[in-house]
Amino acid sequence: MPAETVMKLLHHWWTARRDEPVMRGGLTLPRHKPGLPVNGEIATLVMPDRLVLPLLDYHGRRLLPVVSVGQRVDYGESLAPGLIASASGSVIAIEPRPVMHPSGRSELCVVIRPDENGTVESAVHEAVPELTEQRLATCGVTGLGGAGFDTASKVHKATQHGEQLDTLLINAVECEPMISCDESLMMCHATEIIDAIASLMTMTHCKRCVIAIENDKHAAIAALRQALDLRPLALTLQPLAPVYPAGAERQLVERITGQLLFAGERPTHRGILCINVATALAARQSQLGFPMTSRIVTLAGRSVDEPVNVRVRFGTSVAEVLRQTGNKPSLASHQVRTGGPLSGFDLASLEAPVTATTNSIIVQPVQPTVEPLPCIRCDRCSDVCPAGLLPQQLLWYARAEDLAGSRRFGLDSCIECGCCDLVCPSGISLTQTFRHARDSQREQRHRDQLADAAELRFHKREDRLAQRQAARERRRQDARAKLIGDSDAIGDALARARRRRQRHERPGQSGDHATPSHDGDS
Repeated sequence: MPAETVMKLLHHWWTARRDEPVMRGGLTLPRHKPGLPVNGEIATLVMPDRLVLPLLDYHGRRLLPVVSVGQRVDYGESLAPGLIASASGSVIAIEPRPVMHPSGRSELCVVIRPDENGTVESAVHEAVPELTEQRLATCGVTGLGGAGFDTASKVHKATQHGEQLDTLLINAVECEPMISCDESLMMCHATEIIDAIASLMTMTHCKRCVIAIENDKHAAIAALRQALDLRPLALTLQPLAPVYPAGAERQLVERITGQLLFAGERPTHRGILCINVATALAARQSQLGFPMTSRIVTLAGRSVDEPVNVRVRFGTSVAEVLRQTGNKPSLASHQVRTGGPLSGFDLASLEAPVTATTNSIIVQPVQPTVEPLPCIRCDRCSDVCPAGLLPQQLLWYARAEDLAGSRRFGLDSCIECGCCDLVCPSGISLTQTFRHARDSQREQRHRDQLADAAELRFHKREDRLAQRQAARERRRQDARAKLIGDSDAIGDALARARRRRQRHERPGQSGDHATPSHDGDS
């Protein structure tokens, strides 16, 4: 576990209160939501001189660009399947650049130099009376809550198999300390959010909607209730006790509906479509013709002078976000973390660009690394695991790189919330180990898929060669049979040729070069 101040503070807080009753499957953490707007407005950062857009989908798979270096692109234009330009400008490079990933790796990115007049986000499509999957895809709407799933695909998969949706579940739960981007959005845009929910209910034919929100978000709840008074809907505002990580999809569905989802089962199998509140607003904006090219990001941490929530355009580097908000940390003296103090990870480069899944940037002073102690099998990690796993057993298989054993103990069900890290008295980096094991598992699956594809290509090639050889052999057999069957005709043809030659030869001639006879001279 990275040694950072916020994790130490939370650990000490938990140690002091671990004897108090805690809901199984999570932790009750202190509310710490810095940077909430005080004037009802969220500032938008200035357009940077470079935008770096990774060619990756929400699964982390590489995308093939449909643009080339030197090409001019328009705001909202497609750069690759599911990836759109967040500003008008020129493509100056398609090259590997650092991206937001726990390993600090680089991936192929499209680099755009924005135009001078490309600072204003505007509608690029005609508004449509009803929201459609096609409009979601055209405007590049993806999840702004966690994994960044493609929203159009999510809705399509919910209906393509004939699944009847009944409940639209709007996830407004934001229980991790220091992250307040969704709460800021609800405080400032409650009316637009209610309009967005109405559009989603019309598109999905859901009969009812539930907004799940923690009961300590008083200003956001008041704003939503006021907006509902102006536009009544079949909507239930469900306040929840703030227990981390109640915002995880499976845990939220279980808490709201009482239905426990099995491994690999989607909420849509139970007639429930779960959408993040910021994603819902982005869907409404797409209906009005606006592509999704930015998001709200929380800046917080002990090394941030003024915590704030700002709207950041996709492709803006973390360094640029920090510079425009008056922060200039270096990785030599600070730890810059994205994704939250528990569920996130430290950045290896400040040049990594902001994407749809970047909900926060947390800056803390560097603390000395403390070596973890051996596991004492206390089982505290199992008590707080929201997925009901056995982290101490899973750790053994993950460290041994036993992917089969890791899968057997539910590695795929781990949501990387960090609860086990927080309560571990030995300071073991459980989440980081599981994250590395999941990456290894994904890489192994990718290699297996490539090997299977190569084997399939090899067998298809062998089949083609065998078919060609068989066809050649059939042609040879047919030609041979024809020669045998036509042997008399060939002999007749040769005989006719000899008779023809004999008729044309003069008497006494034995060939073309025979000398003429001189009977009169004899």
